[in-house]
Amino acid sequence: MPEVRLVNVTKRYGRILANDHINLTIRDGEYVSVIGPSGCGKSTLIKSIAGIIEPDEGEIYIGGRKVNNIPIEDRGIGYVFQDIALFPHMTVWENITYGPNVKGFPPEETEMIAQEIIEMIKVSARVDAYPDELSGGTQQKIAVARALMSRSSLMLLDEPLGALDLKVRAVLRYELRRIAKDLGITVLHVTHDQEEAMSISDRVVVMRKGRIVESGKPIQLYMRPKNLFTANFVGEANFLVGNIEKVSEEGLLIDLGDGLKVVSTEAKGNIGDRVVVAFRPEFVVLGGKTDKNIFSGEITRIVYSGSLVRITVETPSGDEILIKKSLRFGESPPETGEKITFSVPPENVLVYPYPEAGLHRELSLE
Repeated sequence: MPEVRLVNVTKRYGRILANDHINLTIRDGEYVSVIGPSGCGKSTLIKSIAGIIEPDEGEIYIGGRKVNNIPIEDRGIGYVFQDIALFPHMTVWENITYGPNVKGFPPEETEMIAQEIIEMIKVSARVDAYPDELSGGTQQKIAVARALMSRSSLMLLDEPLGALDLKVRAVLRYELRRIAKDLGITVLHVTHDQEEAMSISDRVVVMRKGRIVESGKPIQLYMRPKNLFTANFVGEANFLVGNIEKVSEEGLLIDLGDGLKVVSTEAKGNIGDRVVVAFRPEFVVLGGKTDKNIFSGEITRIVYSGSLVRITVETPSGDEILIKKSLRFGESPPETGEKITFSVPPENVLVYPYPEAGLHRELSLE
């Protein structure tokens, strides 16, 4: 299984800096996803590793071998695109075995490996079908199988599920992870779908404006993101601005103005520091008996999404707070115009230094 290592990888398109001194290591057998806003450089990154694009600066190593200027076919990778580029005039079997046959691999070996992969992806009943006779999900499975037939231990997935329906994506993404783990393959998966990345990855890399902002295990990025951009981009969060009033062993007391104060169990900061308070909408507690972090406001909008209801509340200071609440069977949610109180547990209150460029620019997805 190869380790992938990027050292100061940089790529420019005129004045646009698509990748800005990227340093990244993908460990043997690791399933890593790259996410970020459109135009952040994630596709340029994966294409540079594949050899489709050559970086202007920096080195790329696969399995300890420097692969700069080495053709894509000699890098020992499997590559799956968003567009399902199967040969329409070939059957499933012919598509899957095309690569080994062209390269002159022994027929017996090709057939044995192909049979194993076909059983693994569960398409043995469709080996004689043509691509236009298959569903989008099955076609993408065939594309994955064809990449696996390269017998590479490194798989590059470039938005592989983007063209599929929501339910098909939800099923196939777990199939991709299962196959990768069963075969011990190292995977780099580029996607615009945060849920996809968070649900199947060992580690997620967040990019912005050509740089890596943060990387870590999915639960780390969601529960304790290190910076404001990640807190905003990964999932949803509420942001309020205040000043640290007190620092103690229990954490921070932050003055948000208008007589509202919140407590956080975080302990970084000094009295007087201007900070941004962040908390996830699903950690907000409606009503309840508590004496900490109590808010009040009027419901201005309610959006239903199955069993989940999204409640927007305007506080007396004019801030809008998003609350997510799961409804139990038969439970009636609050109504628009209703005045409510709610709270946020101190352990769920994140605190960040106020950004020099301003909060709006720091959270911007452009």
